Amino acid sequence: MTLRQRTAMVCLMVLLPAGCRQTADLGETSWLLVSYGPVDAPFTPAGSPWISFDNNGRMAGSTGCNAFYGHYEADDGRIALRDNELAFTAMYCDPASPEGMQETFFRKGLGAIAYSQTEDSLWLYFDEGRQVAEYRLDDE
Repeated sequence: MTLRQRTAMVCLMVLLPAGCRQTADLGETSWLLVSYGPVDAPFTPAGSPWISFDNNGRMAGSTGCNAFYGHYEADDGRIALRDNELAFTAMYCDPASPEGMQETFFRKGLGAIAYSQTEDSLWLYFDEGRQVAEYRLDDE
């Protein structure tokens, strides 16, 4: 093995773990919001909120008002955000409007959260399971 090949191999070995994130079954999926809010009385969403996850640990979505994006790790029924933060666009959302209420819900809830999923459904649990966001697989 030449010096150049050994150098490339060492660089790969150093960089590969940094780029790999545990993403469990969420990778390469996109979901449309069906309902959100209190577990016992969820609301119907306004606008077209969605969330997607890449195999490389990136996530993106929309609250129905603003877009968000960041990096995540998913393992053992939990989603954790890298550096505990997501970036949001800054469009004004009237807090009293349905979109504004969704915005507030997701800004407060997205973080280290629990989740469960089936083949075509995803549930995100916030506030120790008292709040939920239910998604359906976007197969388009």
